Amino acid sequence: MSVTVARTAGFCWGVRRAVDRVVHEIKRGRAPFRVFGPLVHNSQVLKALEERGVHTVEDPWNLSDGTLFLRTHGVTREERARLRRLPLVLRDLTCPKVGRVLSIAGARAAEGCDVLILGDSGHQEVKAVLSCAGGRGTVIGGPGDVDSLPGLARPFLICQTTQNTENYRLTLEALKRRWPDCGSENTICGSTESRQTELRTLMEKADCVVVVGGAHSANTARLAAIARESGLPVFQVEGEDQIPVQRVAGYRRVLVTAGASTPGWSIRKVRARLMEIHGTAGRSGFLLSLLRNLVYIGVQVPLAAVFIGLAQQEVLGGDGWLTASLCAGLLLWAFTGISAVLGSGNLETTSQERQECMKRHRRLLFPLYTAAALGAAALSLSMGGWWVPSVAVASLLFALYCVPLLRKPFIPLGFWSVPGSREVLFTLGWGFFLAVLPAATIPLDRPGVSVFPWPVSLTALFFARSLFVDLVDLQGDALLGMDTLPLKLGEKRCRTLLLICLLLAFLIHPVGRLLGILPPCSLGFTAGPLLLAAGLFFMENDRFFPEMWVRTIADGSLLAAGLLPLLLCRAGLS
Repeated sequence: MSVTVARTAGFCWGVRRAVDRVVHEIKRGRAPFRVFGPLVHNSQVLKALEERGVHTVEDPWNLSDGTLFLRTHGVTREERARLRRLPLVLRDLTCPKVGRVLSIAGARAAEGCDVLILGDSGHQEVKAVLSCAGGRGTVIGGPGDVDSLPGLARPFLICQTTQNTENYRLTLEALKRRWPDCGSENTICGSTESRQTELRTLMEKADCVVVVGGAHSANTARLAAIARESGLPVFQVEGEDQIPVQRVAGYRRVLVTAGASTPGWSIRKVRARLMEIHGTAGRSGFLLSLLRNLVYIGVQVPLAAVFIGLAQQEVLGGDGWLTASLCAGLLLWAFTGISAVLGSGNLETTSQERQECMKRHRRLLFPLYTAAALGAAALSLSMGGWWVPSVAVASLLFALYCVPLLRKPFIPLGFWSVPGSREVLFTLGWGFFLAVLPAATIPLDRPGVSVFPWPVSLTALFFARSLFVDLVDLQGDALLGMDTLPLKLGEKRCRTLLLICLLLAFLIHPVGRLLGILPPCSLGFTAGPLLLAAGLFFMENDRFFPEMWVRTIADGSLLAAGLLPLLLCRAGLS
């Protein structure tokens, strides 16, 4: 099975704008927060907003405090006039594309035109447009309704922003045949038109189509209808759990598209589930599922730490690196794992597969990570010296860091309230426990300036790795209240910072070699940043890059940074 995901799938500009503004208002606005009607027609988005305290109300007329958001589909003129008299902070999230249609309807009606609105009469957007047209507006569903229209003096056609482009064309042709001077303006949103055009093109190379989106989403239903017109089997689902496994498994080429209010995480999960179905059909489903769980649990973390420690032993010399790196690896694995397990307990709606994995297996994973922490403590006791107080202090700070995670709902406090705090904390932990502390406590054969490239390059690589993982789903992170550094800096600045870190991590060892302070095998470290750079390239060219591959590449870069120099050193390039 091959799975093709339409590039136009997922949040349109208007929905993304609305969600971003709600998230912004939650942080700085006046509670309680409510939306007049569903913000968008997607149950996952609405549930995520509800978990953050944003509730949907259908009858706001008795509200006396807080902030009221106006949905993306718009409100009628009468409703808007009443809302302005309420003692509320109003935040208008009407999509600008819808706002344009409202304006055109009002202007044409004022000119004396008979405004014909092509759309679904029961849809909120159409109701809002009809109100702007006043008594001169009429809703029609397609070319079949043209003959039943009464005699009109100046007909003018506009349409719902999510209307089928082909239906608009045929309706306008029918109107022109009856009224040759009929005016018109194509008010279909450019995003809607683009995804419909792409769907028609991609269907030529597909055996079936999976349309992801809310059951009540008009544009999602329109995509499904267009796909059915081609004669292909069509499966409309809200999430990966609704995919009919047995029926989809029989198709070789699957096309995935999604409505304008479908979050990226939902599309990513559907894609992953389809690939899993393919693996099951090919008898590799169990292995794929096992690999995915191992990656999400992070078993590669202590392994990467050991490789990095042994590579430093080959370059810098000295005994005790294996114990030191194993202690560091177990401690860091325990910290990342415990924080992820505690965090997953506060999430009803999850945007990432790893979050779901942690939540699903938390009763098994929490003891496992606790055992890893105890193992690290035991190893620190065996090494003595600065290892015991360092591990003790780190554990105490981590415990304080985890206190907000015990609250439900999760409320950022202290260090948690600082954007990017998690990335900085764990980056410093990797640099300190894997490079600085071992170099300070182990008698080295090559002390001096040879020690410095490792903590600097490792810190830069791990920070780049953290930023890379956080770029997977910025919209989902924002919606679920995760203050990651990419959300604070913005996607472009974050990518720039990531590239700077990768460049630093890549250059340090070659420069060290040129200066004669590092052996040739140390150059193997550059495999880590190169792998991460390749992952960034693939992510930028695939809007829904699978999360498992993101995390495999992210932690694989750490594995490569340790394993390759280790192998080169032992091959005699020291």
